[in-house]
Amino acid sequence: SRAPPPKYLQDIAGAEKYFVGLRRQPGEREWRWINNSAFNGNVTNESQNFHCVTIGLTKTFDAASCDISYRWICEKTPK
Repeated sequence: SRAPPPKYLQDIAGAEKYFVGLRRQPGEREWRWINNSAFNGNVTNESQNFHCVTIGLTKTFDAASCDISYRWICEKTPK
């Protein structure tokens, strides 16, 4: 079983959705943090063609489109 998101992220997010600095490159299956360290947790909707991850009301890491204007909990690399 993979660990759920840290409680402090769940507390910050509340009912809003936030990007958490977790991405995967197009064509890759592995998720990485913005500092390029590997992520070994569970991401829901990862079978979708999404490349960013949010946390929010569901209290889980959810794959999402990087083009949606959610807030960021962590650092965001400008386009």
